[in-house]
Amino acid sequence: MNRKLISKAFNDIDEAFIVETMNSPVKHARPSPERTVNMGKFEKPTYHTHSRRLISLILAACLVFTLAITAYAVNAFGIREMFRTQTRELPEAVDPYIQQHTETAAAEDWSARIRESLCDSGKILTTVTVTGGDKYIIVPTDAMPDDSVGIIGIKGDLTLSDYAAEQGKELLFVGASLMRNENLGVFTETQTFVNISDTEMNILLESGRSGEEEPGDAICLIYARDKDQNRLDLEVPFTLEPVPVEGERVYVPVDPNTIPGISVGEATVKETPMGLNIRWMETVTDLEAAYDIMKYDIEGVTYREGGGVQEDDGNWYYQFSMAEGSVGDTMIVHVYDWDKEPIGDIIFQEK
Repeated sequence: MNRKLISKAFNDIDEAFIVETMNSPVKHARPSPERTVNMGKFEKPTYHTHSRRLISLILAACLVFTLAITAYAVNAFGIREMFRTQTRELPEAVDPYIQQHTETAAAEDWSARIRESLCDSGKILTTVTVTGGDKYIIVPTDAMPDDSVGIIGIKGDLTLSDYAAEQGKELLFVGASLMRNENLGVFTETQTFVNISDTEMNILLESGRSGEEEPGDAICLIYARDKDQNRLDLEVPFTLEPVPVEGERVYVPVDPNTIPGISVGEATVKETPMGLNIRWMETVTDLEAAYDIMKYDIEGVTYREGGGVQEDDGNWYYQFSMAEGSVGDTMIVHVYDWDKEPIGDIIFQEK
């Protein structure tokens, strides 16, 4: 475990949020304290201030990521439009299932509104618009007062604090998260920020979940801090309606222990309008050998999103969400090490 990386990751994170997401370590968990997840790969973390990336390391191998991409945009309120700011596209099949929302919460000087939501058993997508009124310049939660105004799409050499003073306003640092409950089953979150103006910002909140239960009622916490580090939070309750499951298949491993360091259990493949949700149970048998695993590739499947390990009811699972492609009677998973050399294949047979 690299203590310098962990210290850097926790720097400037509100302790209240760390405590909120803590879980007790679980025996035989597969920890990944020095890896981020990108398109099905484990990666050693990097820190780029220009990308506005904030990584919160959570205990028990649970990671919460915040990714901010800031640029002026017009009418970029919806999930599909926010995806396009990252050169990503949602499947057209999801359009009938994108929920429109009007739920709002307001404080004296600022407000937040849920715009759209979309979810299945592997992912919840939510868009939120935050407005600062006449008092606040709205900036991403991981911004710093001395950062350039370029991160909110304004040209020039001013810092955020100088710009706010010039406008006669204050900075408000804002982020969003779904408040945890059993039905949601959220284990990772990513935020994308797009400024509409200096006083209005959209957030696309992507919450990875392992949810067999209907998500039902949810609460979006819009957390904020002002220039004096005072917490100014809003909570917006709303209801989630999952897209239909169009097909589900169950697979068993031919040899659960074929890959050194791990033992795998049953795998499930669910097909929804959002894509394929694929997951299998996984137990660490040798931690050092498990750390040699860099990525998984599934024959016939590509990943719109990444994959990750999460705990569910005392068990640990590897899960991919919003994947594209198809899986036949046999599912073959290619396993690679950090040199991108093959370790071996996990072969699952339909039950």
